[in-house]
Amino acid sequence: MNSSKILIDTGPSRRGFHRLEAHMRCARLYALGYGRAGSGGETAEMSRRRFPPASPLVRGSIGHVGMAHLYARLRAVQRREDPDAYYVPTEAMGIVADSFGELGQEMLPIASRTVRAYAKHYARENIEVLGVEDEEEVNFYDKFLYTARVDLEYRDRSGKVWFADHKLVNKIEGKVLSRYVLSGQFLGLAHLGARKWGDAFAGVAVNLLGVNPISFVRVAPDPAPWMLERFPEMVALTEESIARTEQLISVGRNTPASPSEFLCYTPYGRCPAFEMCRWGESHDIGTPM
Repeated sequence: MNSSKILIDTGPSRRGFHRLEAHMRCARLYALGYGRAGSGGETAEMSRRRFPPASPLVRGSIGHVGMAHLYARLRAVQRREDPDAYYVPTEAMGIVADSFGELGQEMLPIASRTVRAYAKHYARENIEVLGVEDEEEVNFYDKFLYTARVDLEYRDRSGKVWFADHKLVNKIEGKVLSRYVLSGQFLGLAHLGARKWGDAFAGVAVNLLGVNPISFVRVAPDPAPWMLERFPEMVALTEESIARTEQLISVGRNTPASPSEFLCYTPYGRCPAFEMCRWGESHDIGTPM
């Protein structure tokens, strides 16, 4: 790796939705992952080793860094800066793939092929790149910090600003688009974008990259005004619930699990804590999700 070049961080933000989502899904899952890291009992890297990601998430992580470098280099060109300050997308994806070991090497050709096709597909697109993987933040009720890393912030030809989130999916179909209508991640981005840009903010777009077959769609999810209005309250209530879980962790108490066929076995496979909830924490590594 050339240490003089920039490798963009596409990982989670400091206090983003994935952390909240883990607790909303299951307090025990939160305690086994985020909770241990947050309480000082286990580092975030240790938590990642306990819960290794499944192939779709590895593919997405590799693809995300490729997309980040694609747009960071475009932004540099637009600003008459040196694009070679950043790795080219294929180099960046190779570096990230190495960090995932054998599974990363397996997913690298798929992600690389898709990102290359995306770059060709949108080669003539007329947008101004404003931000790449920038972390935005807001304090709801002046008390609850919420953050999100914006994959792509851009201004379109009409002068409106969009926050776009890249999603590498197996196949683009209607049910995939419906998945994001009530996604807390997208609701949070909508709040952050509106606070930052006001009337100039057009909305949040899901930037879908299908890998089988390779295809692309960029579209705003259908509106969810009731949930959007209540998103700050949801963040506050979840943070208060997390605080209670952290208190249980601090005194060595067990945290409640949420045994359910809808939660313990997901579209990505079994919950990583599946075996630990069957047999206890001696079964340290679960099936990836």
